[in-house]
Amino acid sequence: MRQTLLRGLAFCVLLALVVLGARSAGAQGLGVDEQTYHIAKQLNCPTCAGRNLADCPTETCAQWKAEIAYQLQQGKSAEEIIAYFEQRFGTTVLQEPPKQGGTLVLWVAPLGAALVFLAAAVLAMRRATHRQAPLAAATASEDPLVAEIEAEVQQRW
Repeated sequence: MRQTLLRGLAFCVLLALVVLGARSAGAQGLGVDEQTYHIAKQLNCPTCAGRNLADCPTETCAQWKAEIAYQLQQGKSAEEIIAYFEQRFGTTVLQEPPKQGGTLVLWVAPLGAALVFLAAAVLAMRRATHRQAPLAAATASEDPLVAEIEAEVQQRW
C-alpha cells in the first residue's frame, strides 16, 4: 500500500517537473512571430477583460503585438519585454499574478491544500488498515465456528 502511494506521489512530482521544463523551453528556437505570440499569451488585453493579448483582435492589441515584435528584433528577451509592459501598465497586464508579495499566497495555497489533502488521505488509509486487523482477531475469538474454520485453513496452508 505504501509503495503504491509513494510511486503515485513520485509520478506526480515527475510529471510536474516535465511540464514545467517543457513550458520554459517552449519559446527557444522560435521565429519572431512565434515569440511574439508566446509573449502576447502572457499579457492581458488592455481593453477586453479576461482576454489575453494574443487572441484579441482590437487595434490596441495589434499595436502592443507590433511593439513586442519590434523589441524582439532589437534583441530584447521575453522577460525584458514582459517587464517593460508590467512597468508601464502595472501587474494587471500580466496573465499570471506575480509570484511575490501579496499574490504569493495565490501560488502557495493550492500546493498547501494538496499537501493537507494528501496527509489526510494517508491518515485515513492508516486508520482503515489498523481497524481491520483487530476486528478480524476479535471476531475469530468470539465465534467458535470461525475459530474452527481458521484453524482448519491454517493446517491446510
